[in-house]
Amino acid sequence: MKFLVVVVLACLMASCANQPEPVRYSAVAEPTGCLVEQITTAAFDEYQVQGVSSDGRLLSYTSDRGEDAVGNRLLEVNLLDLVTGAKTLLPEAINNSGNFSPDGEYLVVAAYDESGRTEILELHLDTFDITVIAPHEQWDWLPSYSADGRYIVFNSYRHNGESDIYVYERATKNLRRLTDYPGYDAHAQFSTDGERILFHRMMRERENDRYDFDLFVYDLRAGTEIRLTDGLYEESYGALAPDGEHIVFSWDGEEAPEKHNLYIRAPDGSYAALTDGDTKDWYAYWTRDGQYIYFNSDRAGPGNIFRIPMQGNFCMQ
Repeated sequence: MKFLVVVVLACLMASCANQPEPVRYSAVAEPTGCLVEQITTAAFDEYQVQGVSSDGRLLSYTSDRGEDAVGNRLLEVNLLDLVTGAKTLLPEAINNSGNFSPDGEYLVVAAYDESGRTEILELHLDTFDITVIAPHEQWDWLPSYSADGRYIVFNSYRHNGESDIYVYERATKNLRRLTDYPGYDAHAQFSTDGERILFHRMMRERENDRYDFDLFVYDLRAGTEIRLTDGLYEESYGALAPDGEHIVFSWDGEEAPEKHNLYIRAPDGSYAALTDGDTKDWYAYWTRDGQYIYFNSDRAGPGNIFRIPMQGNFCMQ
């Protein structure tokens, strides 16, 4: 990408002698033994949505400063260089964090329009050209790319007002609806082999504005769904490890609305805790190289972004 090329050229010309030291992020140990590093420290909400580039260098994140005097949301998206700390502000239309294409040339986001509805936009990171993906008057949400960059998966309310999972082929612009559940399917992500899609489904509404979510996999070859969890609580916001088998997800198993911790689900169905706190950890995302899990949390006051260094399929301790 253009600004990274400039940084690299400047570094070569100066022999990197005057380059700043890499950013050092503060880290604390969880009761589980996992280290947690804090990436953002703003006094307002900052969050990411599957927002790390394939090479692990850049983070796409949203800053949410609330509303202005007439009720407009004050949102902006930056690309953060995780090594140097440098930031690049994206165009105003890109007002929500997104997912990088595997080649690093594009970012796909669910951006808010003037009515507050979201639509899928694809931003070319060199030219800043914006393309609307499968436009519709209903809400679209949580887009991400397949590992080969051929497809974009997202959820949309365009069919009977229910949230279903859709797959969009970028070359042909063909749109295919995968799920047809009379409820809420969302947070979809391709497996690394491109043969499965992980998503969560709201199974029922509980008391006190609590919900029961479970994790599902859609097998693209067979055209069938596989239910991975069957608990009484919220098992949600799942993301696949690079091996395509282990899953990080958010769980509220202690019946505390504000408390969601992160767990790893192994292929045999067993769980291991990554975090163990009294706040909400969610939107966890495994980097493609497997070195980190990034997530959002309000453990430091307003929502901020954190990461867990990983070793294999569990945390580095």
